[in-house]
Amino acid sequence: MDQQWIKMANLVFELDKKIAGKDTNPALVRICDKMKGVIEESGIYLYNPVGEKYSETRTDVEANISGTSLTNLIIKEVIKPVLYVDENGKRKLMQKGVVVVGREG
Repeated sequence: MDQQWIKMANLVFELDKKIAGKDTNPALVRICDKMKGVIEESGIYLYNPVGEKYSETRTDVEANISGTSLTNLIIKEVIKPVLYVDENGKRKLMQKGVVVVGREG
């Protein structure tokens, strides 16, 4: 898979994070959704694991742990998304997500 597509997927993810939850122009949201669609058409799937439980055995993300607790951790922020590529009908991990985890609650 071309590295340019990976870069583009990361940029679109960053743009989506910036406009999510804000009083954003609907046209801008539509354009971002279309860009995500084009990336998926290329065979790359973006996955945002924010809010999911985290354990050290998880292999699809690299984590920075905030705080001192190592139990009941959840993913608080996603810096880079998990990227998968479709190969022969199966999804293969192409980029680990970079996340910040912290104690649940």
